[in-house]
Amino acid sequence: MKMNKWTMGLAAAGVVTLSSVAQAQDAAAGAEALAASTTLSGYVSTGYKFNNGAAGTGYFRAAEDRNAFSLDVVDLKLSSAQGDGAQDTGYTVELWMGPAASDIGTEDDTVTSPGTVELMQANIDLRWNDIDLKVGQFGTVVGNEVYNYNENKLYTHSWGFALEPTHHTGLLASYTVSDDLQIAAGLANSTGNAINGSQTGSTKTLLATVSYTLPSGTGPLAGTELYYGLVSGNAAGASGDNDEYHYASATLPELVANLTAKVTWDHVEYAGREADSNVVGLNLGYNLDASTNINVRYEMGNMNTAAAGTAQGLGTGNGDNLQSFTVGVNRKIWDNVTSRIEYRSDSVDTVGSVDDQQSVVALNLIYSF
Repeated sequence: MKMNKWTMGLAAAGVVTLSSVAQAQDAAAGAEALAASTTLSGYVSTGYKFNNGAAGTGYFRAAEDRNAFSLDVVDLKLSSAQGDGAQDTGYTVELWMGPAASDIGTEDDTVTSPGTVELMQANIDLRWNDIDLKVGQFGTVVGNEVYNYNENKLYTHSWGFALEPTHHTGLLASYTVSDDLQIAAGLANSTGNAINGSQTGSTKTLLATVSYTLPSGTGPLAGTELYYGLVSGNAAGASGDNDEYHYASATLPELVANLTAKVTWDHVEYAGREADSNVVGLNLGYNLDASTNINVRYEMGNMNTAAAGTAQGLGTGNGDNLQSFTVGVNRKIWDNVTSRIEYRSDSVDTVGSVDDQQSVVALNLIYSF
């Protein structure tokens, strides 16, 4: 244990003890080790939306900040990446702060008025016999998009995302069978987003995924990434028939230079209902240059999230012949800043006096750190 002459003098005078100095040095060393292994990252998202037509609450925050400037969210993430060792560990803690935080639904399910600071995720990564375990609260295994604005290709969220669960509290085990094949399975309290969720007795929600990349020798489709995810359970964790959320996607190889293509399918089977929800999406991306890319999303299908007999239309939860087109341009003008301009148009067939069309022009800036 090294001490400078001032510390030795204070110890000799009885002002401090050698044991307290040693404990302080050990604590400082521990703090330095923790700081060395922990990464702080995040972003600030802000924008402006010009809206015309239906209020449209069908997709995430569609009815919020219409024809107005918005601070969407401040995201803060503390994480320690899991290494490659046989028993390496890691963790992630992520917070959302701002208006959008009150809409993600992760607050305790007894809370009637969500706050503007909410937990996006908090989980521990473990490894056991080549199986990676994620324990705690984490994102769902189905879907093409996530809540985080900086991780999606477009500013506004898809209708497929609106159909899916987004968070689970439980355990997810992942295993790499080969370079081409990965599988995962898990258990969660419920299909609901709330941390810990509502559960009754021992009823649990099943999570499962399989990811496969077509190997060489399969012609021009070699390199195509196929994915399937399943969430089967009940939002309230109660016994009885489960709701089933199916998601499948195919990400094609780059058949044309700088062009990416992904086809998605969301299919939801609701317990006790005759009508299911289906949304098929085509997602295209084209890089004009190192600083500019264009993204296009087209969706079609039907939604039946509300009870039978509910009027059809944007924002009602039910609608047939859904058509949605979104195009956005991302341009890197400043360092660490994503600049977006986006146009989208949505329509559904209606029953009753419900406006069935809406269009949006949106501007978005995201500063990542």
